[in-house]
Amino acid sequence: MLCGGINGMQSSATLKPGPVIARSTLIILGAILLGETTINYIDRQVVSVLAPTLKGEFGWNNAQYALILNAFLFTYAVAYSFAGWVLDKLGIRRGLTLAILWWSIAGALTSLSRGLKSMAAFRSILAVGEAGAWPSFAKAAATWVPEEARALFIGACNSGSSLGALIAPSIVGGLTYYYGWRSAFLVTGLIGILWVIVFQIFMRRHPELAHTDQTVKLPRRSWIHLLSYRETWAVFLCRFLADPLWYFYLFWIPSFLDQERGLNLAGIALVAGIPYVAADIANFASGFVSLRLQRAGWSVNRTRKALMILAACVSPIGILAVYAHTLFWTMTLISIAIFFWMFWSVTVHTLAGDYFPPQEVGSVYGIAGTGSTLGTAISTWGVGHYLDITHSYANVFIGISVLMPIALLVGLAVMGRVGPVRTAQS
Repeated sequence: MLCGGINGMQSSATLKPGPVIARSTLIILGAILLGETTINYIDRQVVSVLAPTLKGEFGWNNAQYALILNAFLFTYAVAYSFAGWVLDKLGIRRGLTLAILWWSIAGALTSLSRGLKSMAAFRSILAVGEAGAWPSFAKAAATWVPEEARALFIGACNSGSSLGALIAPSIVGGLTYYYGWRSAFLVTGLIGILWVIVFQIFMRRHPELAHTDQTVKLPRRSWIHLLSYRETWAVFLCRFLADPLWYFYLFWIPSFLDQERGLNLAGIALVAGIPYVAADIANFASGFVSLRLQRAGWSVNRTRKALMILAACVSPIGILAVYAHTLFWTMTLISIAIFFWMFWSVTVHTLAGDYFPPQEVGSVYGIAGTGSTLGTAISTWGVGHYLDITHSYANVFIGISVLMPIALLVGLAVMGRVGPVRTAQS
């Protein structure tokens, strides 16, 4: 679909700022950035897939497991904004290379963990590098991709989150079964280094992309100045309130399937990836729908808001999954919830580029990512403690799911009309 969307345009597009980029180059770049986000999620999913194994070996309860997750999330929250600023300062090539080398080495070193404190420390270090992944492709989309295809490009890159979550259970489960859980951290951590080599070769062969780094030389508002815009806060709040739903499914489904459906590690590896197939389809579908609507004459403002309303109205159907009596309906309902949440996610990911120029997209996206991570850290802490007290997922599913309609109401109240912000410089 990415190919079809870009091929349907003119053979090239004049970008602001930037050179004329061939559509074939954009397609290859999208594929490479998809690989980057996929690796990112494989590395962060290792702990979630291994949750039953690690809890059994170290004797952790749900609150202690949540502590491991939040060691990552709280660091990620701080690092996200900083990472966006670094990408705007260094450019995509240097900034992204630094980020993935950092998190790959940190992921491999997690194999040395000896307990709760060391595992938390390694996950915190991992978070510093992983924070650079999403701002990088958002910045690439804002810099190189024509506006009508931007959601499609972002959807393709964003599908690495679901693709990585889909692949991780099989890779981690297989490595753990044959070589022990430490090998899962070591092997998945080293994959990113191979990606860096491919990325550097691609960039060397496409010197026209180096023009992107010229955005570093363009005038940029300070990070504090960007916080004065309601558009910045709109993206922040949309992610703060809604992203906990995705991370709940990402972090807690293996434990839910273990506790409520009686699945072992092999069973979890077999079915836990099903919702992420739906998420992958949704990433492309949402971008394609956005492209078709804009070609049909819909404005960016109308397109973005319509897709957000659709997602917020349908995604709460995931509540029913906790009451399902069969594994089939449990996974089906979770898959539907994730499918429509992805429509929301892709749409909100485009907003930084809709509102702000390329040289500021990394910073704004980073601020929004901090909102996402803070909301997720708070909800993860609450879920862990609530489960230790009640040992029931029912109210957890309800509470997490109703965040979507709340995010929609708050977002529509704050975001105003979707389009370039009006400033003294514009």
